[in-house]
Amino acid sequence: GIILDFVTEINIEKLGFVGAAVFVNVKATRQKEFKEYLAEKSFVSWVAELSGVWSFGLSVVGKTNEELDEEFLQIYDKFKDAIIDHRFTLHRRSLFFYEKYFGETSKTPIQKKYKTYEIDKKDKIILQELSQNSRIDSVALSQKVSLTAPAVTQRIRQLEASGHIEKYSIFVDVSKIGLFQYSIFSINKNIDEKQKLINYLRQHKSVSFLAEYVGDPFMEFGLFVKNPYELRERLQEIEETFPNNRVIEVSLFQKEFVSVGPPSCVFE
Repeated sequence: GIILDFVTEINIEKLGFVGAAVFVNVKATRQKEFKEYLAEKSFVSWVAELSGVWSFGLSVVGKTNEELDEEFLQIYDKFKDAIIDHRFTLHRRSLFFYEKYFGETSKTPIQKKYKTYEIDKKDKIILQELSQNSRIDSVALSQKVSLTAPAVTQRIRQLEASGHIEKYSIFVDVSKIGLFQYSIFSINKNIDEKQKLINYLRQHKSVSFLAEYVGDPFMEFGLFVKNPYELRERLQEIEETFPNNRVIEVSLFQKEFVSVGPPSCVFE
């Protein structure tokens, strides 16, 4: 189908976790095995097949930078004879705007003051269930946490107000709606202009996600278009508006096969 999952975007930092993006080139003879391996890993939160500079992009999640490094080494040791090249970079902030696929404007707030809320085991169960299916109702959730439906609803409101739940979204197969999605890496060394660029991309009708990385001068954003010619037009629009911005990498998304929701390790 067009919609693969109904997901809940959860702030993993509030659960004591950090994330990193990994981009790899894998020999064609091992790519099927590589995909199957990643799909089973409890610390992998998103995977996409790419065409271009990289053959795969993925996100890994851990409690510390050291744990992230160990997780990547697990992957590397398993496929070191097949990994041609890789990039590992820590997430600073990632935003997703998948509602734009259907012509809606971004629903992600730019800034919001959150309330303090200490979560317990029942809250973690609720978050995990919502991360797998944002459409699950309070009655079904109440049976999983031994609470009444109104009590579950109240907890969800507290998780939203505290910023643990950031947004309800969808995971879409863009090929089914006649779109091509590209990952764009760009550099803008003008700090003042960079923030304006971020705000511009958040509101751009064809930008599906935005990612900033710790200690790296580049940023990544997704562009969805109807054809490759439209990609060129969109990039030219951005260049004309922000002449200090320089595109350094472009990759085509072939298929996303692990959802953007948090992996199971954050709920353990």
